[in-house]
Amino acid sequence: MEAGVKDTAAYRIIRQVTDHTWGSDSDLSDDDVVLICRTFWNHGGSWESLMSGDMNSVGTLEKAIDELMAPRKMDEACDEAR
Repeated sequence: MEAGVKDTAAYRIIRQVTDHTWGSDSDLSDDDVVLICRTFWNHGGSWESLMSGDMNSVGTLEKAIDELMAPRKMDEACDEAR
């Protein structure tokens, strides 16, 4: 049995932050998780630092998630307004 993205610690952390910030109804595909991980890394984030409790890394992860989720939520709000 192959381990999928949803079996990783990164997914669990991303899911937890996403649920807290954007709500538990937010969908995340495997591609979304990979994109968030890449964005986190590109912004200088470190999983090692994050796991050690570095608050700068937490902020960097939140920023990476926000970059993916904010446009989606805006689109959803516009769709609901129609």
